[in-house]
Amino acid sequence: MRSLDDKLFILTGAAGGIGRATAHRLREAGARLALVDRDEAGLAHLAAALPATRATSVHVIDLAALAELPALVQAIADEHGHIHGLINNAGLTVHRSFPNLALREVDAVLDVDLRAVLHLTHAALPFLRRAPGGAHVVNVSSIAGVVAYPLQSVYSTSKFALRGFGNALHIELAPLGIGVSTILPGTIATSFLADVPSDDPESSQKLAELMMRYGSSPDRVARAIVHAIRRGLRERYVGWDSILSRLIARVAPGLMPSLLRYVYLKDQLGRRAAGGGDA
Repeated sequence: MRSLDDKLFILTGAAGGIGRATAHRLREAGARLALVDRDEAGLAHLAAALPATRATSVHVIDLAALAELPALVQAIADEHGHIHGLINNAGLTVHRSFPNLALREVDAVLDVDLRAVLHLTHAALPFLRRAPGGAHVVNVSSIAGVVAYPLQSVYSTSKFALRGFGNALHIELAPLGIGVSTILPGTIATSFLADVPSDDPESSQKLAELMMRYGSSPDRVARAIVHAIRRGLRERYVGWDSILSRLIARVAPGLMPSLLRYVYLKDQLGRRAAGGGDA
C-alpha cells in the first residue's frame, strides 16, 4: 500500500504514547482515522489536536469487552465506508512474578493484548477484503515477543503469540491483497509501566522513569508502522535494544536468557538478604 491518502485506518490504543504518535503520522500521510481507546478524555484531546484535513471518528471502548468488538467494527464501516487498515496497538501489563499473579490479572492482560487482536482482526477481515487498493493489518508486538523477561510472563506470552499470529497471517492473507506487519519495539519513552500492578511498586516506578529517560521516542515506532505499511514489511524492529536483542538471539540464543536469569536471581537473593522475603 504505497499511498495512505484517504485510506481509513482503525487504530487501537490511540490515546497512549505510541497511539498518539501513530495517529499524527497517519494523518500526515493523508489517512482517515477511527481512533479507539477506553480513555475518553485522551481520545478527545487527540482528535482535537489532529489536523482536520481528513475524517476522524472517536470510539470509546474497553477492548476486553470482546463480544462488543464486531459491533465496533461494523459501526466504523457504517460511518466511514471502506476499512483499509487495522493497527492493533493497544496493550497493558502487570509487573509481577507468575506465582503472585491473580488469574483475573492473567485474563486482563491476555484479553487486551491478545484476544482483542484476534477478535478485531477476524471482525475486520470481511471489510479489509473489499477495500479498494488493498489493505493492511499491523500488530504491535514487542521485543518481549522475542526475549522473555522475568516479571512479564503473561505480557511476553501475548507478544510471542502476536508475533506468531502476524507471521502466519502474512502468508495467509497475501493472496487476498492484505499485507500484515508485526512491529517489535524495544524500550519506548512512554508511561506504559507507570502505576501498573506490581510486586514492587517502587522498582516498577524506577523502571518507568528509566524508560522515559532512555527509551526511543514513540514517534520512531509510528514512523516504523507507516513505513511497514507502505513497504509491505513482515517485521520491523524498533530501537537500539530491540535490534541488539534480536541479533543476540540469532547469534547466541542462550545468552540473553542466561543474563536475565543471573540478574533476576541476584536481585531476589539481595531482597531476601535484606529481609524482603519472596518476591
